[in-house]
Amino acid sequence: MTVNTLPNAFARSSSPAAGGPRLYLREDELDLGVSLIFKAGDFLKAATEEQRRQHALTWAEVRCLCELLGHPLPVLKLAAELGLSKQVMLKTLDGLEARAWLSRKEDKRDGRRKIVQLTGEGGAVATELALAMRTRLAAAYRLAGSEAVAGCDKVLSTLTESSAGLTPPPLAGATPTSKPNRAP
Repeated sequence: MTVNTLPNAFARSSSPAAGGPRLYLREDELDLGVSLIFKAGDFLKAATEEQRRQHALTWAEVRCLCELLGHPLPVLKLAAELGLSKQVMLKTLDGLEARAWLSRKEDKRDGRRKIVQLTGEGGAVATELALAMRTRLAAAYRLAGSEAVAGCDKVLSTLTESSAGLTPPPLAGATPTSKPNRAP
């Protein structure tokens, strides 16, 4: 199966030799992209291994600290950004708050919401973790070059920011499942 990645208005040769952008991606090329995204995530996670061990942090705690670096967030928005259930998010926040690495404060505009922000010590730990990942990412960016960086950033931001609008097409030969007709 081939996937058309650009509208026809932007059609160019799909031949890499022609120097134009690839319009059609084969399944094996898409599978490679998925595999590389997973491996890249694993490499970034591995870059923090020493700090995670030193501070006895779970990966959820690392992601929480790094997500809060530079800007406080409401609890539910943070949970959504990290893809965590409310229960896991609250357990993670409780652990980090017990270490005095973050604080939860009532939102001045909506008393029902809690805003989470890093403390000075939490910010230092988050910066240490982020630095380990930044170093690994910066080295890869330098090797890939500026055009590759821009392309990578564009693909990943499109994937993460527009994922609701990027629903996959139905599989070939698949028939839509009908919902049973249930009488009220």
